[in-house]
Amino acid sequence: MEMTNNLISQNVKRLNRKDVSITIRYIDSLGNPVADAVTLEGHYLDKLEIPWKSIPGYVLSSIRHFQQTFIPSEEGISLIYSQQIAAPVVVYHRNTRGELISNPEYLTGELNKSYNAQPLEDAAKYLVKNQKSAKGTFSNEVKEYEFVYNTASLEKVDIPDNLFVQTLSNSNVYEQPNAPYPLEKQIPYNTSWHVYEALKETYRDTYWYNLGGSTWVSSQENIKTLNIKNYTMTQKMLNTPLATNVDNISFTYQIVDSIDINRRVKVLYYSDRSVTAWETPYGNMINNRYQGGQQVFVIRLIQLDNQSIWAQIEDGYYIESKYLDL
Repeated sequence: MEMTNNLISQNVKRLNRKDVSITIRYIDSLGNPVADAVTLEGHYLDKLEIPWKSIPGYVLSSIRHFQQTFIPSEEGISLIYSQQIAAPVVVYHRNTRGELISNPEYLTGELNKSYNAQPLEDAAKYLVKNQKSAKGTFSNEVKEYEFVYNTASLEKVDIPDNLFVQTLSNSNVYEQPNAPYPLEKQIPYNTSWHVYEALKETYRDTYWYNLGGSTWVSSQENIKTLNIKNYTMTQKMLNTPLATNVDNISFTYQIVDSIDINRRVKVLYYSDRSVTAWETPYGNMINNRYQGGQQVFVIRLIQLDNQSIWAQIEDGYYIESKYLDL
């Protein structure tokens, strides 16, 4: 009988049943999958080995429903990953003088993901220099790239003889187009200036207007253009103190009209404020000021080729006629 039992035991195989299933989910903090889930099967209470995953751009931050043995669980195990922040890639766009022609670009993305820096679309054909490779992968270190463009290219624009620029605020002027710094003095608010020549930057919609000599204003300033009727280029400059005191004038003008007044008028301004006086129109301001309501004796009025009108006072100084009760 004992022999029979031994024979039976030798023919019976032990069954290794995997009767418990556990699902491992790889998700972000919002529950979105960042990798394919894995389902493990094992015998009840057997040791459970979690298959850890390294996911580019993510780092494991927490575990939900953690267990180390095969115990039935409907929730399974959730491995929660946080997005790993990569350092930005800074892209500079400069002209050949080293000046920025647009704001720096900041490329951002996931760690170890690819990026490709691009030149400005509207200025790409003026590109003269860029680094050998503008491609790479985001890392923990800030990277910088630079594109250099030849933006000094200008083309002449045909303009009518009666084209003027009117200032909507005090505006900067330059010795030449694309000059790095403006001249010391601005042209005043609400004045009109004859345009002698116009140039357009070929890489962007910016115009430069020549106001005479080495005086240029950009369309980027707060100005507008207008055509003044009845203006002719044959108007002559009259004899005037402006001709002899040109060193005191910030910009050179032509006088297109003059009329004698020789009468006393009132300054039209607030009684507690004063009006600026000038040695010559747009020249040097003087300390003498005329109080609102004050009576002044006007010798004559002159009109400049920027359409401004000035009154010459008996003391030889000038104030703008708009401040007088003429």
